[in-house]
Amino acid sequence: MTRTEKIWVRVVAGVLVFGAAGALLYRLADKRDQTNDATIAGNLHPVSPRVAGTVIELRTDDNRHVHKGDVLVVLDPADFQVRVDQTRAQIAQGEAQVSAADSQMAQARAAIAIAQASVERTKLDLDRATELIRETPRGISRQEYDAAKTGYDGAIAALAGARAGLCTSTANRQAALAQVSAAQANLRDANLALGYTRILAPVDGFVGRRSVEVGARAITGQTLLSIVSDDLWVVANYKETQLHGFAINAPVRIAVDALPSVKLRGRVESFSPASGAQFALLPPDNATGNFTKVVQRVPVKIRILREDLLRYRQQLMPGLSVTTEIVPRAQTP
Repeated sequence: MTRTEKIWVRVVAGVLVFGAAGALLYRLADKRDQTNDATIAGNLHPVSPRVAGTVIELRTDDNRHVHKGDVLVVLDPADFQVRVDQTRAQIAQGEAQVSAADSQMAQARAAIAIAQASVERTKLDLDRATELIRETPRGISRQEYDAAKTGYDGAIAALAGARAGLCTSTANRQAALAQVSAAQANLRDANLALGYTRILAPVDGFVGRRSVEVGARAITGQTLLSIVSDDLWVVANYKETQLHGFAINAPVRIAVDALPSVKLRGRVESFSPASGAQFALLPPDNATGNFTKVVQRVPVKIRILREDLLRYRQQLMPGLSVTTEIVPRAQTP
């Protein structure tokens, strides 16, 4: 083989090697079931007080794990306890007024019974006096008749007064009952406010971004700290050209940049109802002007298998970069 032929053989071999390497790199770059445009996501729960108060105790710190219902911060309960005591006193006062109104109603009913008996007695006296005054000669004097008539009228008035007293006592009792009901509602509200002085963890997770110290004055709605929920997942932004054949519950391999030696397992849970661009502050509008086609990306929610999540939860956190690979790829009919 001549020197020229050897050179041509080397050139052809080099071209073939570089061509094969380029084809391999192209296939790897165009792998349809992978993307490195993915991150770990999770819920961040801001913890804020529902009442204003002075912080007297902190029972947690940054980066600590807490469980739902754990007490995180305690506010000074003294003012709220005073309100509870005052409301209880109002309830006792209202109940005393109800008892007094019950006694007044009993007295009014007794007065009505006495007045009714008096009316019946004076009515009989008046009837007899009327018959006697009409006799000839008169059986009684006009003065005696007038006395009987006055006694009957007085008994009628006394009965009306007794009935009015019963109405007044009944109204007083209703007012006292309303006062007791209002005080009981205020007591429930005061007890709630007192309970709110113990700020609880809303979910299981890790404490972060704590901005409160003992002695600080906390106001309603102020974020004292945040809790990163234990429930984490992956959001992978796949190209629209990669979605063909993807299926719900398809198995996924997840490589976390922070854990290079770990491969997590997951499953496709759902697909975004719109491309990521549609949720941008200024969505693209190609209706006018020059049009340039841009491949869109669609967020895919991938749920990490529970056993892997529990095993590596302390090393995983929202915002970490990952690479996802859906395997095996779903086949279309």
